[in-house]
Amino acid sequence: MVLILTSLIVSAIIAILAILIILLFVVPLKTDFVLDTNNSILQGTALWLHPFIMARFTLEKGNPILNIHVFGKHLLKRTIKKKFGKGYSIDYLRAIAPEDIKVTTHYGFTNPFDTGITCGAVNMVSQLINISTFENQPDFLAENDYIYLNASAKIYIGPAIMKILKIIRLNRRDLQWIQT
Repeated sequence: MVLILTSLIVSAIIAILAILIILLFVVPLKTDFVLDTNNSILQGTALWLHPFIMARFTLEKGNPILNIHVFGKHLLKRTIKKKFGKGYSIDYLRAIAPEDIKVTTHYGFTNPFDTGITCGAVNMVSQLINISTFENQPDFLAENDYIYLNASAKIYIGPAIMKILKIIRLNRRDLQWIQT
């Protein structure tokens, strides 16, 4: 009887893990990034199966903080420490391959020349990235300097993890080749 009960529990755990792995490939991670200099806000949010997992990155007193919530209950709060890597960051960003990117910008500087240069740079960068919705609203007659940026995207976690693991494997192989 105990053996049957344990086998049922193990089977249920395996089934739940299999369903979660399948959901990693089917359900996207919804991300949102907000930068608001008027209100001193720098925040990134990631939602997956919304009431299930939420992660929020904020800047508190100059320190990057990561908060993780599971089913609405606070699970983890950590200060993120910067690690100096080998310069593969752009490869990791390409591997994530965000979809349905939406960007809204509002900005203004007391010097209209600075606003014009920023407007040109923002429009140039927007042409280099596959953005589905882009709203750019420069304020050439601003009385004070401000920037508001809101960007959101969807990321499929399963394929992103597979691509990142491939990059790590290739980079490790390159390092082994160099060391021999």
